[in-house]
Amino acid sequence: MSARELRPLDESAAAHERPASAARDTLKEIALFLPNFVILLKRLLSDPRVPRRSKLILGGTVMYLVSPIDVVPDFVPGLGQLDDIVVALLALHSILNRVDAEVVVEHWPGNENVIRMVRAGLSAVAQLLPGKWESRV
Repeated sequence: MSARELRPLDESAAAHERPASAARDTLKEIALFLPNFVILLKRLLSDPRVPRRSKLILGGTVMYLVSPIDVVPDFVPGLGQLDDIVVALLALHSILNRVDAEVVVEHWPGNENVIRMVRAGLSAVAQLLPGKWESRV
């Protein structure tokens, strides 16, 4: 085969590699969300700009995440970690509603675009709750 015949194959392979690389980066950010979220909680707990009620929510969230007792046991395939993620997202929704977004972004250890994307999707999670509870989160 000549170099000319290989060129389209190489270009095609390079084109397929870029989306895979972007997908890997996205998966990495998702995998780091929970550890980054715990770091965020710790930092917000020590920030004097965060209201006391929000700190109580943060403390309760930390206790739930580290507790071995879950609403859905972790050994249930596919659903075991879902309750931890939902609790984390609801806590984040609550914090973003009560604390200045710039304070949250300042303490977020990961890519700030992730926190902005999460914020955009949080209202959907909150809407899954009954109306009375949605306004409290």
